[in-house]
Amino acid sequence: MMYDKIPVILLWTVFVFHSTEAQCIAQGNEQKYLSLLDPIVGQKFEVTDAPKNFSYSIGICTPVENTQDYGVIQTDLKSDDHTKKNVGRITQTHIQRGTDWLLLTYAGGDPYHTHCTGEARKAVIMIVCDPSNLVGSKRIIIESSDKNDQCYYLFEFGSSVSCSNASTGLSVGSIICIIFFVVVLLYLLVGILYQRCVAGAKGMEQIPNIAFWRELGNLIADGTDFVFRSTPRGQPKTYKGIGDDQLAMDDDDDRDDHLLPM
Repeated sequence: MMYDKIPVILLWTVFVFHSTEAQCIAQGNEQKYLSLLDPIVGQKFEVTDAPKNFSYSIGICTPVENTQDYGVIQTDLKSDDHTKKNVGRITQTHIQRGTDWLLLTYAGGDPYHTHCTGEARKAVIMIVCDPSNLVGSKRIIIESSDKNDQCYYLFEFGSSVSCSNASTGLSVGSIICIIFFVVVLLYLLVGILYQRCVAGAKGMEQIPNIAFWRELGNLIADGTDFVFRSTPRGQPKTYKGIGDDQLAMDDDDDRDDHLLPM
């Protein structure tokens, strides 16, 4: 009978161990942003800093290398024993959100020895928008440890979880254009059907309100010509009198002068 209970005990042990595994813990309003990471929670990956000969194990809200709550572990590839350091804990998480990016921070790592005034190490993971990949390319950008405080390790990888809705949908301008063209198309289709089937129009007369559109076209052409005319408009003509030399005076007119009253 005892042997029959062994599978049950093993399953219960696995369940208890799995349920007590640490997860990301944020504070205050930051907690609501953790749900954005749900599609990639549990992901683990390696990043290598070749120039400095370090490698990093990174977990997204999950511990790495069988530790309790280490979110990022640094391995010194130069040392014979591959010395490891805790860079940040998932139980001390901070998260910020921006347009097409998420900033995940693990604090509470091992303290520095000779610089950064001995403060605890901190890992900052920048998750940038990558619409085509759930987990895209990964890299370490910098280890900022050449100052007195606020030192950090900065990592970056692409993921679709940080893409905002605005970047994957239609813009307001696109929606307005679509509505406009749909209304114009319906106007033409309904108008042409009415003109053809009810009014019995043929040819160009099938276009609804054809007289209005012709007049509108003429007005637009006149307005364009008035605004963008390239040749200067002519000056208004002034009245010019006619001189005597331009009149056809003959001798008969002179002979009639004696008829005028004195």
